[in-house]
Amino acid sequence: MLRIPVGTTRAAAAAAWIELDSEALAHNVREFRAVLGARPQLIAVVKANAYGHGLVEIAAAALRAGASQLAVANVAEGKALRAQGITAPILVVGPMPPEDAAAAVAAELTPGLGTREQLRAFAASVAPGAAYPVHVEVDTGMHRHGVATESFGAFVGELRERGRLRLAGVYTHFQALSAADLPAMRSQLEQFERTLALVRDLGTPLRHAANTLGTLACPEAHLDAVRIGGGLYGFDRHGQGRVRLRPVLALKSQLVGVRDVAAGAGIGYGATFRCSSATRLGLLPIGYADGLPRALWHDAPVLVRGQRARIVGLISMNQTVVDLTGVQDAAPGDEVVLLGHQGDEWLHAEDRVPPGGSAYEVTTMLRPDLPRLWS
Repeated sequence: MLRIPVGTTRAAAAAAWIELDSEALAHNVREFRAVLGARPQLIAVVKANAYGHGLVEIAAAALRAGASQLAVANVAEGKALRAQGITAPILVVGPMPPEDAAAAVAAELTPGLGTREQLRAFAASVAPGAAYPVHVEVDTGMHRHGVATESFGAFVGELRERGRLRLAGVYTHFQALSAADLPAMRSQLEQFERTLALVRDLGTPLRHAANTLGTLACPEAHLDAVRIGGGLYGFDRHGQGRVRLRPVLALKSQLVGVRDVAAGAGIGYGATFRCSSATRLGLLPIGYADGLPRALWHDAPVLVRGQRARIVGLISMNQTVVDLTGVQDAAPGDEVVLLGHQGDEWLHAEDRVPPGGSAYEVTTMLRPDLPRLWS
């Protein structure tokens, strides 16, 4: 039986909390299903604590919404899902130490094999006569994990010779970061398909190549399944226009102090910010230990009473100061939105990303034990 602790109200003592919108997640899955049609499976990528949203709760919600499988980064994540009663297929897409093979088999996790050492460890970890399902990653250009294209035939041959394992899936991973990289995506896809075609009697493994961007920009990459990560959570940086995604996560705190300071006052460590005029300051009980690294959140906007205020000074380990001068009647206890919306004003994770960064950094850094409340 599935066991998921789900909060409904914010604890009075919570310094900061995360609100998760179950309907937004279901909406996002529906948007991708409309793009995919009936055939390709949707594999929900829930690695890294579901991109900071909450591993078990998001996994269960994604399966309810129409995902057929889950993908995680390591055995520990897969075991955590099994411990909460999730029985759906779970693919470990990250590199796995061979010594984790026995634990993966005990938890009925499907490995994404990329080395001969992994193959041999899994073959040794299952009983004679078994046909344990495995996927094989083909390296078509990322040069991280996966079997080189020229070695794929020999790899599949050894998998069969050793027995006990069944080739249930084959996949690759695109390098692309934007729709402008579509030619490179297509080149990788063609290389992947050529590699598979060279192996006689490959059977009918589940073929998957497309992540969120690939699903939207390269329909020919849909194959038998797609792996949806960022799109599941409503990250819309790809701007393909084919889907209208809704953010699932909101990050909130509250004002725990308000004070007036004179012109020239220095704020926080090093007084890196000095007030140019009389200023009203608000204090938030959240800082970089909670998931607000200075590099991403310096000078960031927040919402108070439906209006924008701004972080000033260096963010401390557990405290952040905001300039409330333009927010009339702000008072201790007021809700403050760091991600999400108040009224018509929205703040997105994508807004926090410097050039070359990823919005995923913003949410994956949120402290895992922050209260996560579902609506």
